[in-house]
Amino acid sequence: MTIKEINPITVLSFRQQVTLTGLQQYVGVKAQELYREAVQHNLGVMGPVYWGYYGMDGKPETVFTLEICLPVAGGENYKGEFALKQLGAFKCLSDWHNGAWSDFPATYGRLFQEISKKQYIPSGQCREIYQHIDFVHEENNLTEVQVGIQ
Repeated sequence: MTIKEINPITVLSFRQQVTLTGLQQYVGVKAQELYREAVQHNLGVMGPVYWGYYGMDGKPETVFTLEICLPVAGGENYKGEFALKQLGAFKCLSDWHNGAWSDFPATYGRLFQEISKKQYIPSGQCREIYQHIDFVHEENNLTEVQVGIQ
């Protein structure tokens, strides 16, 4: 686990109010749409897809904000389907998750245990950065999980 300070980053962004049980409908779909939009508008793709969670507490019925982002460059005159915005600086505790996304609770558990142990204050924001995605062989997935801290 590592403490990181992430610099601001320009992204194409999709935001939606959702519950944990409603996330599945966006898996793979929104990322493809973001990549397609970037190519159609001649935006440079500058990194992997981010999923950001604001106000998620781990309970299936809690409504929170999901933000799926693709880092891009350019787009000063962008007028498309998604928002072009800058994510602000982000301080977090980060760890790597190897394998199936259904095992995320264990990774988040370790991160929150460390946050409690070190007495950090959670910011209410988490990010997942999908470094490698494999829908066929989930054991090959590589995701950086970041929990925001103050």
